[in-house]
Amino acid sequence: MNELQLQIDALKEKIVPEYSKSIDVDEGWYQLVIDCDKELTAIDPHYRVFQIKEKFGGLRYYFHPSQSDILKAMNEVVSKYEAIAARTCEATGGPGVLMKSIGGWRKTLNPEYAAKSQPYGKYTVVNNSGEK
Repeated sequence: MNELQLQIDALKEKIVPEYSKSIDVDEGWYQLVIDCDKELTAIDPHYRVFQIKEKFGGLRYYFHPSQSDILKAMNEVVSKYEAIAARTCEATGGPGVLMKSIGGWRKTLNPEYAAKSQPYGKYTVVNNSGEK
């Protein structure tokens, strides 16, 4: 097991017992999730994680601070990493854009990687002109 996977496994231990101890993003976002956790932990070493996942092609990091007066600072950190994820390929960690499958599933991917990859070969870039 590599160092990144060990860090992801350690982060899973921060997930509250009521939720599944899984981080539901692909390996390309592992470093983003770890870096986000490090910044959040620096603000609040006792914060709790509910879920970390991909949804509609974006990173979602659900948490609860140990004290309410630091929520704004923590939300700013999460927003920063959600913005980084929006331009990072979830599969490779390189540059990425929002893409969608024929069935409407969305994922942030590198178009060249997606074209060559079995599960993503039929994904297309989402039109930036306001397409939903």
